Amino acid sequence: MRQPIVFVTDFGRDDAYAAALIGAALRVDPHAVCVEGTHGIPPGDVLAGAYQLKALARAFTGGAVFCAVIDPGVGTERRAIAIEAGRIRCVAPDNGLVSYLWGETPPEDRWAVSIDVAQDASPTFHGRDVFAPFAAELSSKERFDVAGDLIDDPTVLTDAFAKRVGSHITGRVAVVDHFGNAITTIRADDLGGAAVRSVIWPGGGTTGLVATYAQIDAGPGALIGSGGHLEIAGRGISAAAVSGPRVGATVEVELA
Repeated sequence: MRQPIVFVTDFGRDDAYAAALIGAALRVDPHAVCVEGTHGIPPGDVLAGAYQLKALARAFTGGAVFCAVIDPGVGTERRAIAIEAGRIRCVAPDNGLVSYLWGETPPEDRWAVSIDVAQDASPTFHGRDVFAPFAAELSSKERFDVAGDLIDDPTVLTDAFAKRVGSHITGRVAVVDHFGNAITTIRADDLGGAAVRSVIWPGGGTTGLVATYAQIDAGPGALIGSGGHLEIAGRGISAAAVSGPRVGATVEVELA
């Protein structure tokens, strides 16, 4: 039974690039099931792509093949890889896109291989010529038995994960979503069940932790979002409109 191929890219919708991936997958498997995860990752933003991959994987617990192409190093010596993490498979450039998929899966439940790049592949469009065709091959296989050299060191972004020192956890804003919520690299697991005294960011911003958007008052509030990460939001308004942090800003949690 075929797994759906879910595309996650920074290609946008104004050009032919996104649809070209579907065409490349259908050339390999005319019956492939192609799903648009998102083509709205900010150009070249690998950390944002890694988070969106994780968030989407939570919705495809029955299994899927992700074709992730945020690839500022296309055509260089960076590896092309495919990983399996639980029931999720992902084909991507080896630049940190798989950070959460790989880093949050137990070692015994994950595998990775390198993918050969054909000599006739366009040096500017590996999404079409490498990743989408390989994803189509994976989607119809029950086992992760594709050709390729096993690797044990896919690139993992160090700034995808928060750091804890004592009662202080420091992360950064990885994504600002469609609603203006500033989603950080601080995960619910990083809190370890401890109570949160305050959430702080540059410029004097500070707030406490609530459970729902409806509990946020006039200013920004912090909560654990559906992706399992701490986010800073406004009530019915962008967090930035109420002095919330922007992408890349440092965010610190002080535990009680």
